[in-house]
Amino acid sequence: MNIGTIGFPADQQQKLARILELSRNQRYELVAFDPQMPPDLLLLFGEEATADPALEKLSAGYRSRMIQVSREVPSESGLGHIRYPLVSSRVIRTLDEMTSENEESCDDLQAAAAAAEERFRKYTEVTADLPQPVTQQDHYRVLVVDDNSAMQQALTLELEKLPAAVELAYADTGEQALERVNDGPFDFIFLDVVMPGIDGFETCTRMRELPTLKKTPIIMLTSKTSPLDEVKGIMAGCSTYLTKPIDPEEFQKVIGRVSSWVNEFKRN
Repeated sequence: MNIGTIGFPADQQQKLARILELSRNQRYELVAFDPQMPPDLLLLFGEEATADPALEKLSAGYRSRMIQVSREVPSESGLGHIRYPLVSSRVIRTLDEMTSENEESCDDLQAAAAAAEERFRKYTEVTADLPQPVTQQDHYRVLVVDDNSAMQQALTLELEKLPAAVELAYADTGEQALERVNDGPFDFIFLDVVMPGIDGFETCTRMRELPTLKKTPIIMLTSKTSPLDEVKGIMAGCSTYLTKPIDPEEFQKVIGRVSSWVNEFKRN
């Protein structure tokens, strides 16, 4: 479990690092905060750290993973709290409670994992027994939802390797994506998890509420490998995950299965 920090003085950062290193199960690891790759939990030193500009790049849903370290209880409701000064037992207990709350919000992890396997099985089974390769479409219409231009370019390069022409549309936010899907049908959608405004989970949930997107493959893009995030994506309605940065071999494997399913579905 990765722990990030904002606003910590050097001596308190060192103390926190020692607390995490000496914790009984050593389940927590202190990492540098990167808004493009948010940690599992984020500690904010003092009330002023809650106004750090870097937090504006995080989705509203991420607030449930933020913990304020201060003498007084946070003025903002919904934030976790660790009372200052730092005490080992207090820090670990709060981190354990926050982790437990996030996991419980996904109900039964095993049941959700089984749902994921069942959801994506159609992409592998539908073409497994075909006597000949599925005929490719002449072209695919693809929506890429990501606020990172470098990631948009990386996906474009990989999609251009498909044997069919690809018509690409882009959206930088979940709100833009929901407007885009009204422009016409898409064969599949790539959806980032961490975006300004509504995050990928909420965007995916809203997309699945639209009759035209009930069966459209939605591939969520995440820099995180936490089972919690995978389960949240499953419950939101995503078809499968791709981890960032994009691995070309894994990308082609996934997109091959998805496009085969799309071809067969449209042919029938």
